[in-house]
Amino acid sequence: MKKQTALILNCILLAAVLGFFFLRPVFCGPIRYDWMDEYEAAQIQETYTEAAEPFFTELCFSGEKLPFDKTTATFYLPLDMETEKWETGELSSLSGDVRLLFADDFTRESKQDAIRQGKAFTFYALRGNEFQECRLVVTGLPVLAIETTETAETGVFGGMVYYWDSKSKRDWTGANILEANIRGNTSRTYPKKGYKLTLKVENKKGEAVPDKKSLFGLRTDDEWILNAMYTDASKIRDRLSADLWNGFGAQVPEYQQAKFGTDLVYVEVFFNQEYWGLYGLMEPVDSKQLNLEKEGGTAPAEYSYKAVDVQNIPSEELMETSLFTESLAGFELKGRYESIDRTSWEPLLSYLQMRDLDSDEVFAGKASQLMDLDGALNAWIYFQAVLGIDNRAKNMYYVAKSDHQSYRIYFVPWDMDITWGNALREGTGDAIWDVGLNTNLYSERINWQPGDRLVELNVDSTRERIREKWKQLREGVFSDENLTQSVDSLAHELRDSGALARDRERWPDSNHGADYELFKRMALYRMKILDYYFDGNLEAYMGLGYQ
Repeated sequence: MKKQTALILNCILLAAVLGFFFLRPVFCGPIRYDWMDEYEAAQIQETYTEAAEPFFTELCFSGEKLPFDKTTATFYLPLDMETEKWETGELSSLSGDVRLLFADDFTRESKQDAIRQGKAFTFYALRGNEFQECRLVVTGLPVLAIETTETAETGVFGGMVYYWDSKSKRDWTGANILEANIRGNTSRTYPKKGYKLTLKVENKKGEAVPDKKSLFGLRTDDEWILNAMYTDASKIRDRLSADLWNGFGAQVPEYQQAKFGTDLVYVEVFFNQEYWGLYGLMEPVDSKQLNLEKEGGTAPAEYSYKAVDVQNIPSEELMETSLFTESLAGFELKGRYESIDRTSWEPLLSYLQMRDLDSDEVFAGKASQLMDLDGALNAWIYFQAVLGIDNRAKNMYYVAKSDHQSYRIYFVPWDMDITWGNALREGTGDAIWDVGLNTNLYSERINWQPGDRLVELNVDSTRERIREKWKQLREGVFSDENLTQSVDSLAHELRDSGALARDRERWPDSNHGADYELFKRMALYRMKILDYYFDGNLEAYMGLGYQ
């Protein structure tokens, strides 16, 4: 009888223990932490003294440190903004002598509302007889944190970079040795800088070597671009334009392994434990993206030239050039080469010479030999659709690919913030340039010399090809439905993650406050204008032109 009673008691005890572990999340919420009632909150003020200097900087979620803004004592927890349920995990301190108490049980609130509204949940770090008041903000975007002994204004610097994913809590955080530099031409004049990042790791010899990895669903690599998006009030122009180009122009049938475009994901950035704002993390358009043949191999070397400034030197004069470096007449030769000479620039020089030919007949005969005709027409249509006025002479990659017999130039648009009606004008105050909406652009033609000449001369039935291509695009990439859904989706990602409001607060002088409904209406208005001109009225369209 005693044995039977003991067995029953042991079963009850086991059931109680199992019940505690299985039911604890139900009573305590999916995220584990301690919280207090109003009486306990009052006791903190009476029992503890506020610390003269902050002592708590290391809040963990499931054992992983979270990004921290030291100016406001705020920690950030990236979570999936598309799901209603709170993720599971535990909020804890790395220091054994620090106890954490949240002001309330915040996971009883709607996760998606908390993320969208950027709610800051108060908690207290207690150590000895001191307390520090802290906050926790839940963001819907991935996070990057840069730690360095330098400032954000330093041109070239090293340090560490840490990253946290928002959509997964498996392998969701990591770190790398960092080499970085400020990037951009006009954009480097703004207070919120853009950066090029190179990820490294220490090998067994103690050397810092490249560390290739995929960040937030982008390609696997060690080099990345952080786009500050400072002048774009909507913060969607670069991403929207990149997505649209990828939908029809970034793939070339004869080069399946190459991508003539880029991808971008939104991230929030911290710099030396200060919240630094909303950025676009981008894949660079480099030799890997373009799958270029390297010099010294069995195949001819291939090249990428970036247009960075207006090209005002006649090609005839360029053909007489004898000094060749990384820069030439508004172009930069991208990539690393043991030596640079005329051979490195010859494919671009041949293209420029053809582009500037006086004879229309000779130009028409050579056009398809020296440039990707479909790619040129795609780029021309694309500039008309997105109003790419800043890509007419710069912000464009000219890529020389070889078929082992000769080179042909392919096209990659880049830096698409001055699109969809945005235009540069002379700046005020300390700004070199201001950027604002110019609605007159919506009824203009965007002049891009290579494409314009193909259309004017109707090379290889260019006008009919544009007519047919536009019909296809209007049923797909540039359909009213796709444009509307794309803008809505990006606006949702920025606003409902809380990031857009935080960026506005961090950079009040940056462009903000876009009307996304107006953006959509103007985009669809532009499509209808092109519908008219591209359906048999190209001659009239060529009579227009933005100067």
